[in-house]
Amino acid sequence: MYKEKLLILLEGALMAAIATVLSAVVPTVEWFDISLGIIPIVIFSIRRGLKAGLLSGLLWGLLPILIGRASILTVTQGILEYPVANMVVGLAGIYSNQIKQALSNNNWHVIFSRSLLAVFIAVFAKYFCHFIAGIIFWGSYAPKGMSPVLYSLFVNGGSFLFNLVLAGIVVVALEKKQIEYLHYLNSIFL
Repeated sequence: MYKEKLLILLEGALMAAIATVLSAVVPTVEWFDISLGIIPIVIFSIRRGLKAGLLSGLLWGLLPILIGRASILTVTQGILEYPVANMVVGLAGIYSNQIKQALSNNNWHVIFSRSLLAVFIAVFAKYFCHFIAGIIFWGSYAPKGMSPVLYSLFVNGGSFLFNLVLAGIVVVALEKKQIEYLHYLNSIFL
């Protein structure tokens, strides 16, 4: 039991490190955020559950601050846009048990629908945090005559949609590959 918990913690730390590296590989273009780090945190959350996913996401949010890659205006903004926004990606773990059960039953419909829901919740929660921060902390950067709400919706909405589609495609493709691999193993050993 202790070894399994330690393994989960180590796996979560590794996923947070991978998420940090992936997030650094594709730099943010001015206001558009391509966050490849969402993918390993969602996959880990689905694999290990809600608590482990939230913890790994929290670590992913702390790492940019610790290595000096965070854009922080105030303490509150820094907390909201790094530890909190990245931690909530772990909410994908809400569907962990349902997806695992569906994988064991080879129920592709449930795997597909719950995986997409997990991705949606994770990406929506992350960009909702950024949307709120955009209104409160970044609104002064809005073009003259544009409300901070509309500005934040425009900036974070585009990033949300892009990351939702990208993460959804990757997560579903990886789970489809996992099913094919399980079928292959069954054909060999049965």
